[in-house]
Amino acid sequence: MSLMTEGEAPGPVRFYLACDDIGCPARAVFDLVIHESPPPIEEDLFGHILHSSARAAPYIEEQGWTFTQGIGYWCPTCSKPRSERPAPPRPGRRHIARRQRRDPRGPQ
Repeated sequence: MSLMTEGEAPGPVRFYLACDDIGCPARAVFDLVIHESPPPIEEDLFGHILHSSARAAPYIEEQGWTFTQGIGYWCPTCSKPRSERPAPPRPGRRHIARRQRRDPRGPQ
């Protein structure tokens, strides 16, 4: 699951969002003030648990993130078709200082 919360409604709730596309490092953290209390846990367990995320869903969508049932959240870049995404960076050669070769005859 890529959406986690910290805090309890009513009041400020902090959201932690991570892209579920394989290998994508995209993350987002934002705060929302939720004025409504969640339904009582005894009456509606799922409504109580999902209350904050349901209030945040329009904001998350407005920021370009998409949610797919069973897959999770994808960042704005990964939400685009692959043909429209920027090319991933090519790995470059690292310039590592090489140590000098040892003389096969041993120390002189």
